[in-house]
Amino acid sequence: MSTATPGPRGCARASALAVTTGVTVLLAGAGLLSLWVAPPPDAALLMVIWALVSGAGFAAAARAALGSGRAAVPGWLFLLGATLLLIAPLARAAGQPVVALVSVVLASAVAIPVGLLRVVERQQARAVLRVIDLVVMALGVTCAITTAIQVWPVALAMAIGVGVGMVCAGWLQFELTTGDRRRQLLWIIFGVCSSTLIVVLLSLVFPDSVSSSALASVLTVSVLSLGIPLTAAIAVLAPRALDVRAMISRAGVLAVMLSLVAAVYFGVESGFVIQSGRPPTRGLRFVLVAVIAVGFHPVMVRVQIAMDELLFGGRADPVDTLTRLGTELTAGSPPQEWLDTLRAALSVPSVELRENGRTVATSGVVDGARTVTTQLRAGPEHVGELVVALPADQLQLAPATRSVLGLIAAPLAQALHAVRLSEQVQASRGRVIAALEEERRRMRRDLHDGLGPTLTGIAYSADAASNLVSSDADGAAQVLRELRSDAAEAITEIRRIVHDLRPKALDELGLVAAVAQRVSRLRMADGRMLHVEITAPDTLPELTAALEVVAYRVTVEAVTNVARHSGVASALVTFTITPEQALSLTIEDQGHSPEPWLPGVGLKSMRERVEQIGGTLDVHASPTGGRVTATIPLNITPTSLISPDPDHAKRSFPNG
Repeated sequence: MSTATPGPRGCARASALAVTTGVTVLLAGAGLLSLWVAPPPDAALLMVIWALVSGAGFAAAARAALGSGRAAVPGWLFLLGATLLLIAPLARAAGQPVVALVSVVLASAVAIPVGLLRVVERQQARAVLRVIDLVVMALGVTCAITTAIQVWPVALAMAIGVGVGMVCAGWLQFELTTGDRRRQLLWIIFGVCSSTLIVVLLSLVFPDSVSSSALASVLTVSVLSLGIPLTAAIAVLAPRALDVRAMISRAGVLAVMLSLVAAVYFGVESGFVIQSGRPPTRGLRFVLVAVIAVGFHPVMVRVQIAMDELLFGGRADPVDTLTRLGTELTAGSPPQEWLDTLRAALSVPSVELRENGRTVATSGVVDGARTVTTQLRAGPEHVGELVVALPADQLQLAPATRSVLGLIAAPLAQALHAVRLSEQVQASRGRVIAALEEERRRMRRDLHDGLGPTLTGIAYSADAASNLVSSDADGAAQVLRELRSDAAEAITEIRRIVHDLRPKALDELGLVAAVAQRVSRLRMADGRMLHVEITAPDTLPELTAALEVVAYRVTVEAVTNVARHSGVASALVTFTITPEQALSLTIEDQGHSPEPWLPGVGLKSMRERVEQIGGTLDVHASPTGGRVTATIPLNITPTSLISPDPDHAKRSFPNG
C-alpha cells in the first residue's frame, strides 16, 4: 500500500501551524502564570482574564481555519488577534498598562473584525468590501492611538465606527450570498450578536459583580465571549453541521420571552409598590407567576411566528413556494436542492424524500418523533413520500403549511418520476450497449475463428489447383473437389451467423409461422414430441424488426423451457394485441411447479430482451402450471393495423 507524500507547500504549512500553535500555547501559559506572579488590580481583572480566554479561543479558531486550507486570510488574522490578546496580560504584569490596553484594542477593533469579515468567500462587490475592510482597519488603528493618548470620546467614536462598518459589510454580504456562504455569514452574525448582547446584559444587570473581584462573574463573561471564535470555526469547517437559522430563531424567541417575562413581572411589582406603597405579598407574587406561566406558551407561539416572518419571510406561502420550487425543478437541479429550497420556504426543521423505502435526499436532520408524510403519486403510480418534521413546539402542521404540501405534491411527484425514468433509461441504454458489444464480439469470434480459416483454405486450394492444372490434371480436379466442399462449408457457416442475427424464417414466414416452424421440432426429455397450440389474431400489425426478433426469441426460449422442465407434453402460446397497442405473448403449460422458478440464464435473457425495447416480462409458477407473459409496446397508431377486427382465429400446429 502506498501513502501520499505531502508536497513542499503542504509541509511548509504544517510547519507554520506547528510553530504558531506552540507560540500561542507558550503565550497562554505565560499569561496564566502572570496572574499568579503579578495579580492585576480589580479594575483590570476583567480585561486580563477576557484577553486570556478570548485569545485562546481565537487561537483555536485560527488553527481550524488554517488547517482546513480554505480560509487562510481569516486564519492568519485570527492568529494575529489571538497573539495581541495573549500579549496583553504579559504587558500588564510587566507594568505596561497602556501597552496592554492598546494590544487589546488592536485585536478587538482591527484584526478580529477584519478576520470575521473575510470568513465568507467574496464573489461579488469585492472592491466595495475591500474599501470597507480598509475603513474598518483605519478606524481601529485610530481607536488604538486615541486610547493610548487617552482621548476617550474619539476612541469611543472610532469603536462605534468599527461596529457600523461591520454591520454595513455584513448587510452587503447577506444580500449578495446564497447557500453555504450565507450560512457562514449567519454563523458569524449569530456568534457576534449573541456574545455581545449577553455580555452587555450581564454588565447592565450586574454592574458591581462584573467590575469587582468576583472571579465567577468575570469568568462567566469571558467564557460567554468564546461564542465568537466558536461560531467562526463552525462557519469555516462545517456551516451545515447545524441549522443556524433555527438557532437564530430560537435564540431570538428566548431573548424576547425572557425580556417580556422580566418586564411583566418587575413592571407589575413596581406598579403595585407605587399604588400601595408596600411590596406585594407572597400570595400575590404566586398569582402573578401563575398568570405568566399560563400565558407563556400562547405568547411564545406568536413571537415565534413574528420571528419567522422577520428572518425567513413569514409563514409558508403557496405561490412563493411553488415559484421557488418550480425554479429548481426547471433548472434541472438535484433532489437535494429541491429539499433545501422547500425546507427554507416551509420553515421546518427537516424534509426527507423517500422512494420505495429508500432515502433519496434529506435536508436537515429528521427527528422521527413527530413527522408528517405526504404521499407522492404520478397518475396512478406511487413514486415516493415526502416526510416533513414538525417544529419542536408544534404538535401538527399549520393549515397554511398543509395546503402548501398539497399543492407541491403533484409537481414534486412528477419530477421524482422523471428522475427515476431517466435513471432507468440510462441503465437500459447501458444494457443495450453491453448487448451490442457482446454481439459484435461473438460475430468477430465466429468470423475470425470459423469463417476466416475456411476462406483462407479456399484461397490456398485455388492457388494449388492453378499450379496443378498444367502438370497434374487429376490432382487439380481433386483439389477443386475439396475446394467445392470448403466453399459449401463456408456458405453453411455464413448462414449460421446470419441466422443468429435474425432467423430467416421471420422474413419468409412471419412471426407466428416462424415460431410454429421452430417449436414443431421440440421433444421432451424422454423423447416424446411436444404438442404446441398457438392462438393468434388473423392479422398482426406491421411489426418492427427488433420487436419481431425479441418476440420470436422469447417465445422459443419459453417453449423450450416447457419441453425441458415442465414434464408435460403440451403447451399453449397466445399472441394478442392489447387495447394499449402492445403485443402480448403468453406461454402456458400444465406442469407441476411446487416452488417459484429460480431465475436462470434463460429467464434473465428473456427479461433483458423485453426490457431493452421498453416491454415487461411476468413469470408465474404454481402447482397447477406455469405462465410466462411478455408485453411489448408496438409504438404505432391504431390506424396502422392491417385488420381492425379484434376477434382471434385459433390455429393448431401439432408436431409432425
